[in-house]
Amino acid sequence: MITVGIDIVSVKRVSFLIEKYGNRFLERVFSKVECDYCSARKDPHICFAGKFAAKEAVIKAMALKNVSLKNIEILNSEGTPFVRVNGKIVRGSSISVSHERDFAIAVCAFVKEV
Repeated sequence: MITVGIDIVSVKRVSFLIEKYGNRFLERVFSKVECDYCSARKDPHICFAGKFAAKEAVIKAMALKNVSLKNIEILNSEGTPFVRVNGKIVRGSSISVSHERDFAIAVCAFVKEV
């Protein structure tokens, strides 16, 4: 069975949260690896918005409950995103993230064995 999750996030909203709460927001939602990755980008807020949308898409595709956003990591290997939940790489998942100035969108497909 294949399940799919999708999410769209306003870059402006994520920027507002980062500016208002700073590291408190970032440390609650993103891992250190994610923070380092996004902080090194030309526009970190767009990167954070993309990762936030991806985390929400993963939650929807995998029907995750009781897992904090921080424990869902959207990491990159040679530019290709992959998912790690609670420290373990999620096999059978595929994620795509796209963004532009105002919005970030992510889709996650997950192959669930029945």
